[in-house]
Amino acid sequence: MFRLTAVELILLCAVPFIAVITTLLILCICCDNGKWFRGFRLQSKEFKNDNITHSLAQATPKKKNDLTILDTNRAGLPDAFVIPGTPPAHGEVVACPQPPITPRPMDRQHSMSSKLDPSTFDPSSDMYKPPPEPPRKKSLVEGPSLGILNFELKYSPDMNLLTIRLIEARNLQPQDFSGTADPYCKVTVLPNCPKTMQSKVLRKTLNPQFKESFVFEIPEFDLHRQTVKIQLYDFDQFSRDDYIGDVILPLDNVDLSDKLEVWKEIKKLKEKKMKNTEIPNLGDIMFSLSYLETAERLNVVILKARNLRQLSEKKDPDPYVKVSVFHNGKRLKKKKTTSKHGVLQPVFNEALVFNVSNHFLKYLKLEVSVIHDNRVGQNEVLGKVVVGPDSHGEELAHWNDMITSSKAVARWHRLFP
Repeated sequence: MFRLTAVELILLCAVPFIAVITTLLILCICCDNGKWFRGFRLQSKEFKNDNITHSLAQATPKKKNDLTILDTNRAGLPDAFVIPGTPPAHGEVVACPQPPITPRPMDRQHSMSSKLDPSTFDPSSDMYKPPPEPPRKKSLVEGPSLGILNFELKYSPDMNLLTIRLIEARNLQPQDFSGTADPYCKVTVLPNCPKTMQSKVLRKTLNPQFKESFVFEIPEFDLHRQTVKIQLYDFDQFSRDDYIGDVILPLDNVDLSDKLEVWKEIKKLKEKKMKNTEIPNLGDIMFSLSYLETAERLNVVILKARNLRQLSEKKDPDPYVKVSVFHNGKRLKKKKTTSKHGVLQPVFNEALVFNVSNHFLKYLKLEVSVIHDNRVGQNEVLGKVVVGPDSHGEELAHWNDMITSSKAVARWHRLFP
């Protein structure tokens, strides 16, 4: 058996006792969240700060009314805040108390939920006036608006083709007591393409949907000089078609590098009037035009006339129609119908044929005259109308329709002095 000495026995009993004491000390320090250790560091730090403050106070001479700032830590904030009225602690330097800050008086703003006082409003202020309307561009045509027209423009520089696609019109004005209209359009591009193309007639609608395209051949270098002109008419089966209005679009400032959709007002052009007098109503005449290229033959069919003027209160005219072909102001040919006795609404239904070559046709014009056949004295002209490539309005449209159509085209025309 092993024998233990007294020293060995004491050490053997002391080791567990020392381990238990060490464990209890560690647990106490941990349960106290390190307050004892931090307190030890804080006391050493305060001791160092007191030494630094004491040395600075001895090195810096004191001045009257000089303020000393509290010690700050590394972050620039004071270590301790001093409550006014409390005695200073030992070793602390207290700053002089600052005078209280008095807030500036400010006008109280009204809350959004507070009741408004009408007496504080100034009606003459610009705040209550409506904003001024932006300046409107001057229209190319004058007169009241008669609706709007929607169409598209597309130009192909490779083929030199301008495509005008009529889409729709809205809010057209009725031209008679029926409250509706039978609209159609005439499309032309001036001055390069004087020929006129016509859309189909849409029955009984003030908001027609056309959905038609028209193609014109125009060189690219001449495109900016062109003007698109679209005329709207109300078809009348038993009388002359009623003119609704025009849409005019110059292409000088229009970018046609891509497809362009346009909405434009429909307006009536001012009717031309004679100087100092209005154009008298002399009646209307209806005739058809057709040209046969293979036979080089121009056919003029005089159909009828209406509302011719009386020669006197008790005497009606004896009208006949004379058609003359002019070139550069010179009459080349003339033909006439038979006379109708004592009638204001004569019906003729007679065809007058002229032989005209193809290359010569574009330089001609036709003068259609209604004349009273006076068997006693000199004949009296009741009215006339001139149709040709240099005409305007419906007369020019009738001539262009004859050039482009293979069938006879009949129209009513107003008689002029």
